[in-house]
Amino acid sequence: MQVTFIWSRGDWSVGKTLFVLTRYIPFIIIPLALLSAFETNLDVQICETLLYIITILQIVAITLSEVIFGLRAYAMWNRNKAVLVIYCCVAIVYVAAVVFILQLCLPSITFGESPTAMISGCYETGGNSDIFAVFVVIMLVEVVTTTLTLYRAFRYFRHAPNSLSQNMMRGGVFYCVTMLSMSVVNVLLIFLVPTYILTVYQTVMHTMLATRMQLHLRKVDQHTYLVDRFAEESLVPMSFMRSTFLADI
Repeated sequence: MQVTFIWSRGDWSVGKTLFVLTRYIPFIIIPLALLSAFETNLDVQICETLLYIITILQIVAITLSEVIFGLRAYAMWNRNKAVLVIYCCVAIVYVAAVVFILQLCLPSITFGESPTAMISGCYETGGNSDIFAVFVVIMLVEVVTTTLTLYRAFRYFRHAPNSLSQNMMRGGVFYCVTMLSMSVVNVLLIFLVPTYILTVYQTVMHTMLATRMQLHLRKVDQHTYLVDRFAEESLVPMSFMRSTFLADI
């Protein structure tokens, strides 16, 4: 599906760029996370460098996933200006909050020698635990996207005659609810235990859901287009999809 709907489309575009970055950043995160967790005799400076790289890549990957979901919700609302304003406000608050939290918390995290040889990898000796607030901010962004998607889907797309619209509704609801559920579980786990054991898993799953949604919609869109050439199905209210960059998402 990647070859058919992504790589075979020649020139680079917004959708293709988002797909590639979102899909393949986890292939950098996972080896670094494994190195940080299981490698022995790591220098403190290496551990600090790994922490910064992994954290930044995770934020970038999740943010790109949120962009894909947000653009899809914006498309479902037929480029409604109110929705665009909502997302612009959300984006400003999101970036400001994440940057503030990371600047406050990351420098405070320290590493030291493990008290026992049985504990491998980077051993954290202290730090500001408020970094979990980043995942709370992410969860709140997903609440906005999921709410917009659910309302639009059940209010306008539930009885849509077009297969693209129906698949957009079902897929959008499933992917958004799944994404939000994982974020809620991760935040609760961090708050109650606390442990960051699911953060890499959340990042990887977000990127998989976002890019899988892109592939699925492109597949359905191509099938719908072929069917519509010999039928009278209407793409309303998704008629703009072929004439804007959102069709590439």
